Amino acid sequence: MKFSFITPEPRPLLSIFSKLWLSLIGFVFAVLLVANFFIVYKNYSTKKNIEFLANEQKELSQKIVTTDEISAKLAVQIDSANDIFTSNSILKQSLHNLFDLVPDSITLEEVFMDKNSLIIRGITPTKDVFNQLLASPLRSIFTTSNTSFYQSKNGWYGFISTNKIDNSEGYNE
Repeated sequence: MKFSFITPEPRPLLSIFSKLWLSLIGFVFAVLLVANFFIVYKNYSTKKNIEFLANEQKELSQKIVTTDEISAKLAVQIDSANDIFTSNSILKQSLHNLFDLVPDSITLEEVFMDKNSLIIRGITPTKDVFNQLLASPLRSIFTTSNTSFYQSKNGWYGFISTNKIDNSEGYNE
């Protein structure tokens, strides 16, 4: 006996609707798996990048410290150079003033200037000319001023004037 007008067909294990849902679930699983691998890779990459940047930061910090030390040394050297330049300018002006003090009648043969002394050797027509025109300004500048004279063959006097100063401010060398 047959109760159906159609012949029975075997029933599929999964219906089209179930296959559609399973394929959708599989697709979402695959997408989530790929997203998970992408996130794991990005985390690894970010971790390596952070380590690299931390090392670079340490190196740059060390370079900054080194640069600061060099800058401090250079600042000290610049200050020292400026002090020397100032003292050289003062010394140059002092020598210029010294040569302005020397009258035309006195001839200088040698001038030796040290940190706190000045030795002048030269020729003068008389002792009085030297004492009045050059010795008095030298005595006003230096704390100790000694002059020795000797007679030369032409009748003029040779002299050696040794002048010392106790205070050597303004001179670095």
